Amino acid sequence: MHKIRLKKSISKGVAVILCLWLTTLLPAGCGSRPAGTQQEPSTPAATESATRVITDMAGRQVEIPAKINTVYCAVPTAEAMMYSLAPEKMAAWVNEPSGDVKKYLSDRAKNLPVLGGWMGEKCTANLEEIAKLAPDLIIFMTDLDPVNKAAAGQTADSIMDQTKRPAVVMDSIFTSTPEVYRIMGDILGIQDRAEKLAAYCEQKMAAIGDMVAQIPEDKLVRVYYAEGTAGLATDPADSHHAEVLKFVRGKNVADVPAKSGQGMSPVSMEQVLAWNPDAVLVSSNSDGVKCYQNILSDASWNKVKAVKDGKVYLTPSLPFGWFDRPPNIMRILGIEWLASVLYPEYADINLNQEVKDFFSLFFNMDLRDEQVTELLNHSVKQ
Repeated sequence: MHKIRLKKSISKGVAVILCLWLTTLLPAGCGSRPAGTQQEPSTPAATESATRVITDMAGRQVEIPAKINTVYCAVPTAEAMMYSLAPEKMAAWVNEPSGDVKKYLSDRAKNLPVLGGWMGEKCTANLEEIAKLAPDLIIFMTDLDPVNKAAAGQTADSIMDQTKRPAVVMDSIFTSTPEVYRIMGDILGIQDRAEKLAAYCEQKMAAIGDMVAQIPEDKLVRVYYAEGTAGLATDPADSHHAEVLKFVRGKNVADVPAKSGQGMSPVSMEQVLAWNPDAVLVSSNSDGVKCYQNILSDASWNKVKAVKDGKVYLTPSLPFGWFDRPPNIMRILGIEWLASVLYPEYADINLNQEVKDFFSLFFNMDLRDEQVTELLNHSVKQ
């Protein structure tokens, strides 16, 4: 009996010791946990995802970094938008900015590398240098009309395949400008800045739209858009390159088919003489000044009503085109400029102040009067 009691005592002692040992392993307070509850397993804190999926303006779903620090624009069309929205995130230029352009750029922007891009039917992109740069995001921007939308998506897919970087498609159609700012503001995480620019664009578009809507049909100005060295190339009314003219209700006289790619449909001097426009807008693209001077001095052009009346205007182009080439966000200022040029009796616009306001908000640059004069050289009535 004694042996049996001893065994029981030993068993009880072991049980007590085991109980005490187990209680040291339990977290404090667990003994007071209400019945029916479970202790939550200990897990590491959830970390924020490094990527997210967005839907671009071509309807493509693209996985992009949650935080974007560097952006490469695959076409010049997107550069003005990026420079106005987040210049510190720009990684490169497609083409080398000219000396005149650099006068209106920040020191950082002046020294960015030049990597080429995907323009029209040609590709000048330096894939090796783009790979070294490894931008967080690439923007491909083009007019997303129903015909072009699928092709734009395919181009962006090709860019992604070639660069191994995420590429999104944005719409360069003029009336999409506010939406583009808001989408890019969300992508870049700078919604407040984007909203300021988008709201400004909407306000100016509404004001100019309301103003030109009041102009009687018989007062609308007939306009020829002269491109190329000789001025004998143009873009018709439905061309993406003539959107500013269409927006301000200038009557595009060019009755020619739109040329695919980068546009510039060829015309003859006889056609221009037959159209006999009230005003001529001269593209400020590379040969702009030469074309402007040629139109003013050539005997054939001097038979055109616009030339006789002194209504030949060089489209402003600094630091990016206000009218075209490439079509970009500066067309917001372009509609104010063109409305004041074509319809001075209807447009109550202080163009000097509007230019200063635009540069201050979009480019953080305070212009002097002489700089505004330079920007509008040959672009307003002398």
